[in-house]
Amino acid sequence: MKTNESLVLTALRRGMRVTRKTSLERSWCENLTATISRLRKKGYTIVAVRAMSPAGAYTRYKLLAEPEATLLGTAKAA
Repeated sequence: MKTNESLVLTALRRGMRVTRKTSLERSWCENLTATISRLRKKGYTIVAVRAMSPAGAYTRYKLLAEPEATLLGTAKAA
């Protein structure tokens, strides 16, 4: 079974619109803010983009960069 973090990360990598609403609708996670925070602590660069809709303001997230070790496929040697 995939974790909340991996589901959200997969969506971000695919360039999907990741918002609180889509996260709930697609059953990725219930607390998107906490999931994004954990991913940031792991080294992912994720920005919050403030947007407006007729219903009001909302935040969507976009992945800008991944941790260097993930891009190389191995952990850095000390």
